[in-house]
Amino acid sequence: MKNISSAHICCKFTLSFVFLLLVCTPAIAQVSSDSLTSYSTIRTDVNEDNVLDYLGEEVSITGIANINSGLLHEHYLQIFIQNDSAGMSVFAMQIDEPVEVGDSLVVRGKIAEYNGLAEVHADTYQVIKSASNIPNFNPLSAAITDPERYLGMLVEGEGSIIEKGSTFNGKYLRISQENGFGNMMVYVSNFHRLFDDFNFDILRIGDKVSVQGIVTEYNPEFPNERLYKLFLRTPSDLGYVSLPQFYVYLLFGGFVLATVFIIGWVVVLRNKVNSKTSEVQTSLKEKEVLLREIHHRVKNSLAIISGLIELQLDSTDSKEALTVLQNSQTRIQSVGLIHEKLYLTDSFSDIDLDHYIKDLVQAIHGTFTKYKDDVELFFDVERIELDIDRVIPCGLLINELVVNAFKHAFTQGQKGRLEITLRKQNENVVLKVSDNGPGLSKEFGKESDESLGSMLINSFTTQLNAEMKVDSKNGASFTFTFPY
Repeated sequence: MKNISSAHICCKFTLSFVFLLLVCTPAIAQVSSDSLTSYSTIRTDVNEDNVLDYLGEEVSITGIANINSGLLHEHYLQIFIQNDSAGMSVFAMQIDEPVEVGDSLVVRGKIAEYNGLAEVHADTYQVIKSASNIPNFNPLSAAITDPERYLGMLVEGEGSIIEKGSTFNGKYLRISQENGFGNMMVYVSNFHRLFDDFNFDILRIGDKVSVQGIVTEYNPEFPNERLYKLFLRTPSDLGYVSLPQFYVYLLFGGFVLATVFIIGWVVVLRNKVNSKTSEVQTSLKEKEVLLREIHHRVKNSLAIISGLIELQLDSTDSKEALTVLQNSQTRIQSVGLIHEKLYLTDSFSDIDLDHYIKDLVQAIHGTFTKYKDDVELFFDVERIELDIDRVIPCGLLINELVVNAFKHAFTQGQKGRLEITLRKQNENVVLKVSDNGPGLSKEFGKESDESLGSMLINSFTTQLNAEMKVDSKNGASFTFTFPY
């Protein structure tokens, strides 16, 4: 075996670092700077036969640990140390003293080679604890270009995954940088204590990742094939620069499932709503038919009563009785007309007051046949809807006023004018009934006026919560204002 000459022994460390080692630990004081072997000397292969020139020689080396002991192997000491310019693998069959990143080490042992990896098999090693000697990271781009220069050293950078799989008793990713020049394998051995924590399954080809690790040469096919890899130390050495495709697919799949669920839920809900709506509509139609039938029957019943009164009119000679029966008949007809409007329209609660007034006044006009050609009707009405509770007193009020006009304001053979006005003013309804007759009697409206017509007019006015104004200068004019 070749001897290591003094020409091959050189020191790659600063004097201050060696001085620190010599001062801090007495056992290390026996190691002088002249007895330290450089990393490049250990890797010497002058004839390039892939066999280290000083294989098996005893050496002493120093450096700063860039990985904790117990990670790459739980029982063996398998670590890397580095200085400013190079790094070296250190191996021992047992861990005598734990090593952490940043610790300074002096190692004595033999030069060895394992599947292309040059290393020192330590017989003894000394550790100087320090938290301030954390090695710096070198750029990944430089290590991809010249990996041999950065063997055993920390590097970091970003790249896109171009391959993933299992090999060399472990699993790997192959990443390439954006410039496309060169690539490097990122590797985790199945002897790694945290092997199961490295989750490569969620990564896909094309994902962009950030990596930190130690550049090393290790390949069972050596020397036929030389392969440089980046050993990951902990799961935190592998990060995501952008959202992995796995999560993109997961989010997309979740979105699709959520969309399908929502659509299904909406369809089910819509079917339930449609079913309930159909039931409600069927029930409403049945009730509408029932209400329509009720209004129709009420109207028919009132028509029968009116017919009976008509028969009574034909058999009565008393003028007073005739007047009472006719008044009752017109009142019944006005209420019957309301029920007729209700069952002929879609609404069973509101009535078009303007149409109702026209039909009512024209019906009364037709009843007084002797005035049919002498009295002219004028309507100035707006479209206003009112509920049945107010249309009934309003219709009976108009009935009393119109009947009273035909009886007292008009004379057969003389032209008469009856005018009905209906307007909406702000939030009120204004109803006006006027004629061109001789006007009202002096007794109208006084406390002494106990006629049924006056009492009914006052009663209906109160039911409408209306304000009544009476003008008797040019005929009779009644104006009622009530809330809309």
